[in-house]
Amino acid sequence: MNLFKKMGAVALLALAVSCGETSDATPAEESKDMTELQAKIDAYAPVLIKAEVSHLSESQKQVLKLLSEAGHLANEIFWLQSAHDAKPVYDSLLASKDEDAKLYAEYTKINFGPYDVIYGNKRFVGEGIERRPFGAGFYPEDMTKEEFEKYVEENPEQKEALTSAYTVVKRDGEKLVAVPYSKEYEKVEKMAALLDQAAEISENESLKNYLTKLAAALRSDEYYEADMAWMDIKNNDIDLVLGPIENYQDELFNYKTAFEAVIMVKDPEATKELEMFESNILEFQKRLPIDAKYINELGKTSNILQVVNVAYFGGDCQKGTKTIAASLPNNPKVYMEKGSKKSMYKNMMTAKFENIVKPIADKILDPALVPHVDANAFTSFVTLHEVSHTLGRGTVYGNDDLDVRKSLKELYSAIEENKADILGMYNFKHLHDMKLVDDAYMQKVVATYLPGLFRSIRFGSVSAHGKANLAQFNYLREKGAIKKMDDGKYTIDMDIFFEKVGEMAHDVLTLEAEGNYDGTKKFLDKYSVMTPEIEQMIDSLKDIPRDINTTYEY
Repeated sequence: MNLFKKMGAVALLALAVSCGETSDATPAEESKDMTELQAKIDAYAPVLIKAEVSHLSESQKQVLKLLSEAGHLANEIFWLQSAHDAKPVYDSLLASKDEDAKLYAEYTKINFGPYDVIYGNKRFVGEGIERRPFGAGFYPEDMTKEEFEKYVEENPEQKEALTSAYTVVKRDGEKLVAVPYSKEYEKVEKMAALLDQAAEISENESLKNYLTKLAAALRSDEYYEADMAWMDIKNNDIDLVLGPIENYQDELFNYKTAFEAVIMVKDPEATKELEMFESNILEFQKRLPIDAKYINELGKTSNILQVVNVAYFGGDCQKGTKTIAASLPNNPKVYMEKGSKKSMYKNMMTAKFENIVKPIADKILDPALVPHVDANAFTSFVTLHEVSHTLGRGTVYGNDDLDVRKSLKELYSAIEENKADILGMYNFKHLHDMKLVDDAYMQKVVATYLPGLFRSIRFGSVSAHGKANLAQFNYLREKGAIKKMDDGKYTIDMDIFFEKVGEMAHDVLTLEAEGNYDGTKKFLDKYSVMTPEIEQMIDSLKDIPRDINTTYEY
């Protein structure tokens, strides 16, 4: 029983919760509700994220402050995109004087709305629809997928605007209309103005150029030039990801991008350690386990690998389970011309390894493997995951005008995250074959992989990362590469592990190369499932945090 459902849901969603209303729930029931809610909040370990800034000049610190202010605005816009009722419910809970409302507000803040990210996006406070709309806040709440597709088919002149990554779809009588983000969200202009201010005082000319172009992009909803300028930033101590970036929130079509902010301070010493990965990207592409006809040559890329410490997270990457790395930009045309930038969020990774990965390993792994679970191996795997996002095809084989992302629609995010993970493991084998990684480190990589899978599986079957990790576990378990021992713990069959990893990589790469929507759906329906075995193991991990609840100095 949900306390706030009993307290007047209509009033809640109308921003007028009456916390003095008498509930018909018994004290025991209400106490149980709040105990369960507290347990859900506790599943996110509180962590204060700090970034070392002592090496920055006063001017750079001022730039960092302005960028963080812009990031907070992106966070506010994302509330509107997460779900139509996300901000109204949160505001009403904050306004309430009821003590229980404070707990609900805290969990609503973690989830950016009244829908539980980990538990299938199901509503946990207030009444109304029981599951977050698949179209989030991007489409009319009552619009169906079939209605949209039919309308676009009948009005082809509107297709580009309606399917744009940077528009909100609204009703205008019987019509569907596309409203550009720059017009829909008033805070966009304030964000752009802050970027202009930061550009004026920036000491780095390449960063100055990017900030100026990003401000223009926010105002025009045209991001190509800004993405190109982002790839040209050099000799910088500060970097940022800001604006509408990822498509995860749009579960209808994967068309619409959500606002987020990642304000970063470079860690130059740690970045140097990862140059080996960057130097082997072309070799990884040549060695893909896929029919040779599908392997396209990578363009003249300037792939950038960097380790950074996060100063501020906001918006999409802050919702529920927190991001620990990114490979951007997403535009395949920019990638072919400039490559991509892979950012590893060192302080976020460290927090997750210490609070989650290591405790999971102690609980589920063969005791013989536990000593080999390693923080550096965890960081390396995340790095190769991001490198592997750039491998394979960005466009469908035989149709270079059709992006894989658009061909696979709402299935793309899950299969792409799966590809990046499984290729990350596969590429370790290449590094070992080239004697760039020794046997001892390979043992650490494999031992750390399995608790890492469960870290992400616990994100739930709705999350793209959760689906990807479910698929990997179920596939490798079916093939015998992952085995369950008599005591209920897991071990790895090293004799066949990388063989089966290669087979899975082949299957996923082929689905993407062919833009095979039906095949991808069949694959995910079979493997991205929460089996009783997995549910039992997850239940045994209930005392270990599922993720981190982060606050920031900036």
